[in-house]
Amino acid sequence: MGDHSTALSRLAPGTRVAFEGPYGVFTADARQSRNVLLVGAGVGTTPIRALLDDLPGDTHVVVLLRGRHSEDIAHLDEFERQVSKRHGPLHALTGPREAVRLDAPALGTLVPDIADRDVFICGPDDFTRTVIAAARDAGVPARHIHHEDFAF
Repeated sequence: MGDHSTALSRLAPGTRVAFEGPYGVFTADARQSRNVLLVGAGVGTTPIRALLDDLPGDTHVVVLLRGRHSEDIAHLDEFERQVSKRHGPLHALTGPREAVRLDAPALGTLVPDIADRDVFICGPDDFTRTVIAAARDAGVPARHIHHEDFAF
């Protein structure tokens, strides 16, 4: 689908590979609060799912996932199990983009204490930019917003 996926498809069977990480700002170590909002869409739900596993058990987690249909949200059943174990809310937002807004008022309704949380965002570029702007407008300090993108 992307540059990296395409390159992987050209590897010959038996080729040795190594994986490292995670590195950078999109890890549980970037967290500055014990309250976290995880926001994902599209392929971005996979890093969000991994981050959910890495967060300490005392972290209060709210998860917001976006997809056109619930079956478009990767790992939804795993999110439901993991978030339930943490006694946090999971918001699976489905429908057309124009009908499911993710602006500051919407985020404030879904996560009333958003300004007191670290916000981790991963998804398509437009989605990520929109959620970053909405989080800032909702009062989240820039240093508490962490995002991952897949642009090269």
